[in-house]
Amino acid sequence: MLATHEDAERRYESFREMVRDAIQKELPYTDRNNIRLGSICQNALMQAKLWSEDPRRLVDWPWDGGYRDYSYRNPKRFELATWYGNTLAGLSLGRPSYAGTRLRLEFIESRPSSSPLKGRIVPITISVAELYASVIGAEELRIINPVDERLIEYYSSFGYTYRKAAGEKSQKHYLVKAIS
Repeated sequence: MLATHEDAERRYESFREMVRDAIQKELPYTDRNNIRLGSICQNALMQAKLWSEDPRRLVDWPWDGGYRDYSYRNPKRFELATWYGNTLAGLSLGRPSYAGTRLRLEFIESRPSSSPLKGRIVPITISVAELYASVIGAEELRIINPVDERLIEYYSSFGYTYRKAAGEKSQKHYLVKAIS
């Protein structure tokens, strides 16, 4: 790893940690002492691997191998592992645009079955992502390629506007919100 890559990784991890800590303190849940917001670690990747066997899982993204490649290519990335006690409840991953004006939230996944944070992963993730976007100077947050209409409606309830990308070559669609 080049020194500049290592420097970026360290600098942006300190931003990620600061944001996670700030949101952790402000969680509006009575059981917030059981919730922990952290980086994606080996333990999280091992637990996420078990999700692939769950028939309720909507998208089979390989967190174990995919995260390593993604994180190496994107030292400025957004990442979040959400825990309830010792149980991994959610993972999310994104990256700033090349110009740094947008933060793209590309993956949000909740534990498919028996999640102790059912219905709370998205609000927690969005809170952390919006603050991270603000800290790194992004002007908007985009949630990329929601898997179905139900999710589009759900994300819209957080103030996001649905946009379908123009052009036949692009299959991307997203929801967007300005960050103040």
